[in-house]
Amino acid sequence: MRPGIFGGTFNPVHVGHLRAAEEVRETLGLEKVVFVPSSIPPHKELDDNVEGARRLEIVRLSVEGNPFFEVSTFEVDRPGNSYSIRTIEHFREIYGGTPYFIIGQDAFNEISTWYQAERLFSLTHFAVMSRPEAARPVLSDILGGAAARYRPAGEGNRYVNDLGNEIVFVEVTAYAVSSSRIRQLCRQGGSIRYLVAEEAYEYITKERIYQ
Repeated sequence: MRPGIFGGTFNPVHVGHLRAAEEVRETLGLEKVVFVPSSIPPHKELDDNVEGARRLEIVRLSVEGNPFFEVSTFEVDRPGNSYSIRTIEHFREIYGGTPYFIIGQDAFNEISTWYQAERLFSLTHFAVMSRPEAARPVLSDILGGAAARYRPAGEGNRYVNDLGNEIVFVEVTAYAVSSSRIRQLCRQGGSIRYLVAEEAYEYITKERIYQ
């Protein structure tokens, strides 16, 4: 099993998230992508204070038509901050192997500040998605001395460490859409149709989640 784990606040999940996950899945040959909405993210403020159960439902509605996509309640069900290392350990137990942790370039550039960051690289592969607004520094600028454990294993986009765990940089289609813009449109009474999946649009509109 080659699963991808895609975490985030997903406040809300939008077409850019969905398309990027599909492209990563196809590029890496993943058998599934599991979306894991966070409960309380330790690295960012949760705007509009939308509870985890509602963000989870938006994701569920958005992915239910894709047989390769799933949604997990793991982080939403846990009290306190959502730390990625706990999520990765959980999915290692479920699948009995090493998952691919799907992350944007902007977040990966800050990976050294994450909780138990050094252990992360012994537990998971990283699939790093391109971001128009985020530069891709050399690996040593991101990982410091830990970069010495990695060697190139592809045409400049793949590295592997001494445990066989990969860092793969994946170019994905850039969409000029963001969760913050969607929330803003909702507050202003604007339409968010086609920025989110149709089922999510109907749910957000009916429940007036961001208004």
